[in-house]
Amino acid sequence: MDALQIPPKAGPSGASGAPRPRELDAANGIAWWGESWRIFAAAPGTWIGIVVVFFVVSALLYFIPAIGGALQSVLTPVFAGGVMLGCHALARGERLTVGHLFEGFQGGRFRPLLALGLIWIAILVALAIVAVAGAFLALGPSGVSTLMALGAQPEVDYSMLAPLLESARPEYIIIAFMAVAMIVLTAVLLAAMAYWFAPALVVLNGERPLAALRLSFDASMKNFGAFLLYSVISLGLGIAASIPLGLGWLVVGPMVAGSCYAGWRTIFGIRGDIETAKA
Repeated sequence: MDALQIPPKAGPSGASGAPRPRELDAANGIAWWGESWRIFAAAPGTWIGIVVVFFVVSALLYFIPAIGGALQSVLTPVFAGGVMLGCHALARGERLTVGHLFEGFQGGRFRPLLALGLIWIAILVALAIVAVAGAFLALGPSGVSTLMALGAQPEVDYSMLAPLLESARPEYIIIAFMAVAMIVLTAVLLAAMAYWFAPALVVLNGERPLAALRLSFDASMKNFGAFLLYSVISLGLGIAASIPLGLGWLVVGPMVAGSCYAGWRTIFGIRGDIETAKA
């Protein structure tokens, strides 16, 4: 396999840019996960430390009154950008450190990554609106209010669904739920395609946030088979990681980051083996 090619050093202005995304076989959706294991195995202790620190910082941010949840979501791409730089350091045979988690806050990287986070918040709000609108059209105002009241209860009281079940035939409700689920799933899939490579494109190619989202979406569409296979595997790994009290995320979390980096490297023309470095 070709030696690893390092792209031009990206500046905050986005002057270097990314090459056009390559079209790959669907089997790459599996290969990226294989590469992600190699990235994790290059520095397992450091990767676990990064995950622990990220969860602690995220929890502290989340519990800030009023703005905690939004702030945590806005800063997630900043942390993701730092992790991409950590993967890139490993690829160049350099040492991975927990400090890579915070490299997105340094220099000219913070502004575009923060802007990416703000755009991502807007996307999440749009997804919520799509979900509520879909539920409103499918179930009507009474159905939506019933579901919202049910969700607000500390204990699920299924008797609250009785009026909804009485006002519509069961098969209609099933079709309505399926329609809402398909609408939401499609919206989430499109959002994931736009975000997939965006942090890497910002910190490794110097792309501006909107351009990074567009390039990520274009790359995902061009490699939809690989993206779909990759997503199915990620869903299975996520379920498996969550079963043992969520401890599996100590390994799967770094693998998710490594797989995003591996996908960026192959789709955008950066090829070669990961050179392991002692952490």
